[in-house]
Amino acid sequence: MSKSALRVLEIMELVAARREGCSHTAIAQELEIPKSSLTALLQDLQSTGYLQRNPESGVFTIGVQVLWLANSYLRNLNLVRLGQPVVAQLFARVQEFSLLAIPSGSDYVIICTESMPSILAHSLQVGQRGPLHSSGVGRAMMAYMPPTQVDNIIDESMSSTAALSAKPNAAEIKRELQKTRRRGIGYSNESNIAGVIGIAAPVFNASGSPVGALGVGIPSTRAKNIDSAPVEDALRELSQQLSTQLGWRLEMAGNH
Repeated sequence: MSKSALRVLEIMELVAARREGCSHTAIAQELEIPKSSLTALLQDLQSTGYLQRNPESGVFTIGVQVLWLANSYLRNLNLVRLGQPVVAQLFARVQEFSLLAIPSGSDYVIICTESMPSILAHSLQVGQRGPLHSSGVGRAMMAYMPPTQVDNIIDESMSSTAALSAKPNAAEIKRELQKTRRRGIGYSNESNIAGVIGIAAPVFNASGSPVGALGVGIPSTRAKNIDSAPVEDALRELSQQLSTQLGWRLEMAGNH
């Protein structure tokens, strides 16, 4: 990358990181760019709409052209396209049924899977739905949703036909979500699929909202002989990797 192109990126990142914007002097000092060289770069960025300057304060902030680029990126973003290689990495590390699910109302929907031939491969297929409140992937997502959205999901789950024989307890669900948020990992112990232990981590988008969850399904007959720590580590690392591809930044983690 040429020096001038690198400088442009450094300027954009610095200005974007400062909510109140940056002055000409602050940019020059922070990036150690001679003021004469910086002036030309700032003029080019202004003229193309990537930066805007307050005429009164002289402070530079991000311009509307950046928003156009961001929207263009988001329009072309395909969670399946980005997620499938990550799910494959997860499977390669844990050697257990691996999946990526997204929320849909009070359910999750599986959009990617990776596994060896097994019973789970038949019971957990792309397109399959399941309840958010009782699944590992669902709990991983719900733990980071706004309280009103969580309440709506619980209400919908309690009124659904599928739940009539075993209605969920709202207080128990919320206690489980608090545990999930503390550890950053969602668990289900045969509460979603009989004979299956589910472990999952949330995937966030650019605004920090949970848009999916990476999950691992382990037959309960083998789960007691498996150390879950490496599985949790892989889920945390790869969910962060996918979240970063979706525009999430590590500094947002403090909000979660």
